[in-house]
Amino acid sequence: MVLKSLLQPASLSWRGVVLAVPLGFVMALLTVLYPLPGMVLAASLGGCLLLSKQPQYLLVLFVISLAIPIQKSLAGLPLNAADGLLVVWGGLWLLMLQREQAPLFQDIRVPIVVWAILPFLLANLLAQIGSIAQGSSLKQVLRIVEWFVVLPMLLLVFRPDERFWRFAAVTMLLVPCLFAIDGLYELASNGTRLTGMLGIPVPIPEGDMAQIRHTFDISGRAGSAFGGAQGLAMYLVMSMSVAIAFLFRAPRPGMRLLAGLCLLICLAGLAATKSRGGLLGGLALLLVMLLVMRPALWRWLVLVGGIAALVIVLTVAMLPNWDGSIAGLVPGRPEAVLDRLIIWGVALEVFQENPLFGVGLGNFRDEFFSREVWLNVELGYPSLHAHNTYLEILAGTGLFGLLAYLAFLLMMARHLLKRWRGRQQDNSSVFTLAAIGTLAAYMVFAMVDMLLLQNMHFLLVLLLSLGLSNPDAAAVGMAVTVHEDAR
Repeated sequence: MVLKSLLQPASLSWRGVVLAVPLGFVMALLTVLYPLPGMVLAASLGGCLLLSKQPQYLLVLFVISLAIPIQKSLAGLPLNAADGLLVVWGGLWLLMLQREQAPLFQDIRVPIVVWAILPFLLANLLAQIGSIAQGSSLKQVLRIVEWFVVLPMLLLVFRPDERFWRFAAVTMLLVPCLFAIDGLYELASNGTRLTGMLGIPVPIPEGDMAQIRHTFDISGRAGSAFGGAQGLAMYLVMSMSVAIAFLFRAPRPGMRLLAGLCLLICLAGLAATKSRGGLLGGLALLLVMLLVMRPALWRWLVLVGGIAALVIVLTVAMLPNWDGSIAGLVPGRPEAVLDRLIIWGVALEVFQENPLFGVGLGNFRDEFFSREVWLNVELGYPSLHAHNTYLEILAGTGLFGLLAYLAFLLMMARHLLKRWRGRQQDNSSVFTLAAIGTLAAYMVFAMVDMLLLQNMHFLLVLLLSLGLSNPDAAAVGMAVTVHEDAR
C-alpha cells in the first residue's frame, strides 16, 4: 500500500519540486565551478528524464547491447554494456511507471518466468554447500538472478498494447540486421569490421593473455562484435524467430514485407558465420514453429524423419574414407570434435563424484584444469567450459539443478503453447510464436555450447517475457485510454 501511494501522481507533485530545487542548485554551482562536469551532469539528468518518459528507447539500446558483449570486471564480477543499461533501467523504474502509457499498478504481477526459475535458484544455493570456489559460483548465481528475475521485472514498465508491439517488432527486426551486415562486411573485407571501425572491440581475456581463438584471422568465420562466430550465429538465429513469425502471421502486409527483407539479411549473415550449430538451431526453430502452426505436420515429420535416418545410416556405412570414428563424420577440424568428447567425459566424471548438488555453477573449469587433462587444440588462455549447457549445469549443480532447469524449460514451453492457442492473430500472438521458436533454438544450442557465458540468456528471457506478456493488462490499459479519450 505504501508503494502504491507513492506511485500516485498527486503524491509526486510536491516531491518533484523538493527534488528539482537541490538538483538545480547543484548543477548550477557545478557548472560555474567545473563547466564540463556540470554540462555532463545536466545532459545525464536530461537523458534519464527522457528515458523515464520514453523507456522504449532504452529497450532499443538494450537489444543492441546484447550483440556487443564488451566485458569488464568490477570487484571480480564480469560486467558488460547490457548490465549497465539494466542498472539505469532499475534506477528509473518507478519514474517510468508514472508516464501516461504505463500499465496500471494493480495490473502488475510477478512474471511467470520468475516463478518458474525459483527451483533452479534454490538448486544453485544448495550447490554452494559443496562449491569448490564459492566466490566464482556466487557470481554465476547473481547473473542468473539478473537474467531470469531482474529483466522480467523491469519489462513490466511496458503496457502490452498495439503501440508497444509495433515498436518492439520494428526493433527486433532491424537491430539484428545491423550485426548481420557487420558480419558480411567482415567476411568481404577479410576481417575488417564496421563495429571495429566505430571503436567497438571484440571480447578478449583480461591481462596479457592471447585473444580468443575464434576471431576472423584464425577461423576465417565472421563474428562481428562478438569476436566468435558462434556468438553471432546464436544471436542471429534466436532473433530471426521474430522475422519468421511475422513472415507467417503478420497482421499487416507491410510488416510481412519488412520481415522478409530482414530475414534474408540475417540468413546471409548466418551463412558468413559458417556455424554448424547455427544451422541446426535455425532448422529446429523453423521446424518447431511450423509444427505449432500446423500440428498435422507431425505425421509427415515422423515419416520423413524415418526415411532420412535410414538414408543417413546407409550413406555413412558406404563412405569409403570413414574411419569409424565420430570425428570422421564431422567436416572441418576433427580435433575440435575429439576435444569436446574429452570435455564431456570429464563433465560426467565430475557429476559422478558430486551427484546431488555438484561443485558449484561456473566451477567446472577449475575441476577440469585440476585433473591435468590434455586437449588436442591448445587454448592459449585459462578459460574453458563444458561446450554443453546441460552438462555444465549437471557438473555445477548436480542432478537436482539439472532437473530444475529442465523443468523451467518445459514450463516455459507449456505456457507459451497455452498462450498461443488462446490468442488471436495480432502482434502479441506473433511474439508468442517467436518465443516458441527461440526456445527451441536455445535448447539445441545448449547441446553444443555453454550459454551461461553468453548474452543469449538476456535475449532468451526478453523474448520469453514478450511472448508470455499479460494480454488482460493490455486490454485493461486500452479500455482506460478509450475512456479517457471519451472524457
